[in-house]
Amino acid sequence: MAVLAVSPFVRFLVALVAGIGMGYAVTPAWSLYIAACGLFVFVLVSFITIRCITRLRQYRYYGVLGAHILLAWGLVGFLLVWKTDPAIDRSHFSHFESKALVGWVADEPVERSDHIRFPFVVTQAYGDDGLFEATGKLMLTVRLDDSATSMSLNYGDRLVIPTGYQAVPPPYNPGELDYGRFLAGKDIWHQDYLGVEELEKLDEGDGSLIIAYALSLRRRMVAKFSSYIPDPDAYSVASALILGYRAEIDDSLIQTFANTGTIHVLSVSGMHVVIVFWLLSLLLWWMDNGKTFRVVKFILLLLAVWGYALLTGFSPPALRASIMVSFVMAATIFGQQNRIYNSIAASAFFLLLYQPKFIVDVGFQLSYLAVLGIVFLHPLMRRFISNNNRLLRPVTDYIGMSIGAQAGAGPLAAYYFHQFPLYFLPANLLIVLPASVIMYIGFVLLLVPPGMLASWAGKMLEKLILITNGLLGYIEQWPMASVRGIWITWWETVLMYIFIVAVAMAVLVRRKQWVYSVLACTALLVCTSFSAVLRKSERKVIIFNVRRNLAIGLMDAGSAWLYTDLPAIDDRTISYSVLPALEAQVPLKAIHFLAHDSTYRDPRVYTRSGILQFGDVRLMVYDGTEMYAGHIDVDILILRNNPRESLPTLMEAVDCGKLILDGSNSNSTIARLKAEAEATGTPVYVLKDNFAYVWSLESPMS
Repeated sequence: MAVLAVSPFVRFLVALVAGIGMGYAVTPAWSLYIAACGLFVFVLVSFITIRCITRLRQYRYYGVLGAHILLAWGLVGFLLVWKTDPAIDRSHFSHFESKALVGWVADEPVERSDHIRFPFVVTQAYGDDGLFEATGKLMLTVRLDDSATSMSLNYGDRLVIPTGYQAVPPPYNPGELDYGRFLAGKDIWHQDYLGVEELEKLDEGDGSLIIAYALSLRRRMVAKFSSYIPDPDAYSVASALILGYRAEIDDSLIQTFANTGTIHVLSVSGMHVVIVFWLLSLLLWWMDNGKTFRVVKFILLLLAVWGYALLTGFSPPALRASIMVSFVMAATIFGQQNRIYNSIAASAFFLLLYQPKFIVDVGFQLSYLAVLGIVFLHPLMRRFISNNNRLLRPVTDYIGMSIGAQAGAGPLAAYYFHQFPLYFLPANLLIVLPASVIMYIGFVLLLVPPGMLASWAGKMLEKLILITNGLLGYIEQWPMASVRGIWITWWETVLMYIFIVAVAMAVLVRRKQWVYSVLACTALLVCTSFSAVLRKSERKVIIFNVRRNLAIGLMDAGSAWLYTDLPAIDDRTISYSVLPALEAQVPLKAIHFLAHDSTYRDPRVYTRSGILQFGDVRLMVYDGTEMYAGHIDVDILILRNNPRESLPTLMEAVDCGKLILDGSNSNSTIARLKAEAEATGTPVYVLKDNFAYVWSLESPMS
């Protein structure tokens, strides 16, 4: 409450976030949007009226005026969230029949082996009556072929594409990333898949000239790294760490950084901006005396921070970090350290005012929670870990900041990513100095002209990065380096934050109310842990929706079996659509990979020729290629790849309790089989464009 009293931007931020939250809680509707606009106008008129009365009659309606201001900011957040939604935006391209869409590439395209992906801003559409204005964005994926070498797509390129977009589907498997919600946070509700031959490039130069220049500059800098750093891993880490360019970094390397709690190093964040700020501030130490010198120093530091953001292509994490550091830097330079919460709130307020949907961006949430953890906990830890040694104090300070950042961001990171790095402290202590040196050497390499000095800088950079990668890889191999399969609810996450705050306050103010809060939180967390253990002991069968592929998960008493036609457990589809549900039950090392055409036998699972026996449960996968003698009783029959037999004919050999039709079947086959199942009274579940079939064996089949 004291923070709210002395920090006006904290109050503004709370009101704005409350309005944004209300916008997400309520389904957008045009009539409600108009009503909210009317209420906003009424609040403004009421505020102006009361303010005029206050001036004329010399009354002080500060409480009423403050309530009006907070209500106005709440309404602003509510309206901004809804403004771009297709249900509100009457000019959105999805409201019109069109043959083609005209627009421009809204970000630097991300290129993979066989496709490129980028957001596409629609500005016009072709209909029966010709060209007309339209708005909206869609995520465009372009398949590449041999002819694609002649087409180069960059930010700002103007394109014509045929109309064939679709709404982004919801997640179809338990624990799967909600890609639709992720894209909606970027004002994207539709996607399209095209061949490169279907695109027509008109011209260049749309979008922001500053962002176009920043991305072009970053491409040149990345190309320079590529010229002087031959090792692909070292080159990709240098590009990510210094320039925020992660398109070419290997997935296994990303996992190493994630498992050691240093993934933030690969995304331009506050740490990177602080490293730039710290070096220049150290060089300008002589400007700390005198108000004029401090102002000049602040301007120079501000230029350095935003120059670095320019170098990274003005990526969202870089912009977020630069704005946050700029406000905190202003408070520090001008002696307002005691209002640090107000500075942090001001940066978040203006970011959300610019783009309110940053509130659902995981990077935004983790960045601010990490900073708040440092600001709140680090001074407290310095009281108990006093160190006057000039050599050791930076180490103890960094330990305190690392613990504070992990306490701030850790619970939410565990909620989103379902893992927690146990050795984050030694890993972060290990990487802070190399990361700083890597950045400084990288700046030297980028600034010097081609030649001997650039070559030496490239070699030094490569060796240092490879040594750092090796050390992190070594830490990753330590026992229990990363605890995976953490599945907590949102309210358990909130409970963890209450616990952290309660512990800190109990130590700080030593009041019994906070001690009781700690005990209550501990009891609730222990209860939720017991319920989580009970959930992990459930026996389950999950038939995943992996489009045309097959994936069946069998889970029992700390083990799981994955029966699939996908090539390996590290396949991208398995990683994103299947493993989250399996790892919620068992650790990765306890998952047995079973190829669909193999024979497998152990005391609990037997598979052969499309038959799966899981305890007393039997499943059968049939696509018309296998011939079975006699009569087979199965609990679940999965039909794939458009079998030609009619269901009555098939059921002369197979008696099933449930029929499942997956995404490998055509719509016409599904319609035929559904009709035949209804005629025979067989329960049927269509997996295509539907959620995975989940059967808890403690409950009857549904």
